[in-house]
Amino acid sequence: MAVSPALADVSPTPTPSASEAPTPGASVSPSPSAPTPEATTPAPDASATATPSPTDATTPPAKPVKQPRRKLPLRKGDFGPLISKAQHRLTWLGYSITQPTLDAWLYGDTTAAAVKRFQVKFWLKPTGVIDTATWKKLSSIAGEIGKLPKECTQTKTICADKTQKIIRFVDKGTIKLTVDARFGLPGMETGEGAFRVHEKAFDHTSSLYHTWMPRAMFFNGDQAVHFSPYFQRDGYNGGSHGCIGIREMDKATWLFERVPMGGRVFVYRS
Repeated sequence: MAVSPALADVSPTPTPSASEAPTPGASVSPSPSAPTPEATTPAPDASATATPSPTDATTPPAKPVKQPRRKLPLRKGDFGPLISKAQHRLTWLGYSITQPTLDAWLYGDTTAAAVKRFQVKFWLKPTGVIDTATWKKLSSIAGEIGKLPKECTQTKTICADKTQKIIRFVDKGTIKLTVDARFGLPGMETGEGAFRVHEKAFDHTSSLYHTWMPRAMFFNGDQAVHFSPYFQRDGYNGGSHGCIGIREMDKATWLFERVPMGGRVFVYRS
């Protein structure tokens, strides 16, 4: 008799004996031949590239720590105590330097601009870089920072320093204004010593030289402190006939309004 194909292709399932029969209510363990869920999960491809973790992907490479500059020359981008010392001298000489709180001692834009103005004023190459020549000149011109002659600290005084080429308006020892100044040429030097303002003219023209001298405060004969359009135009490429010129009209006006008749003027070299 022919064998049924179904019986030939399918192994008969044995009937469990009484000892093998499951106890009612007990869990049935899978047959050893039955695959578990883990076994049916495909294995990862060993050739696949692992995805980096967020930490690995976002951490930038370490940057070298910049060290303070401890020798000349000093230039924009440098920082350290030498830059701080230069800034104190420049500020004492009337240059405005602004500095973010977190960038103290930084040689920034305003420091570079101040250095260049100083170099122009004292006939150095205007690079904006503090080289040896600039450092020596800055140290010499600034002198002892904060020190004023006693003649400048007793009352309201126009304190004119011919060495530093500036005017400071000092009120009872406190500096209220610092401004660039130009003095008399050789042979027509501005007088030195203590004087008093004996005449004021808001919009004066010289009868001798026919030059415009607005905000004039005469202190030594015909010598006066006043706004100078020539100083404004030419800078330090020139000088006066003995007067003290200011090249900023707003500051000349500010000073004129605060210095009374009889006000003190002290001209000196530091």
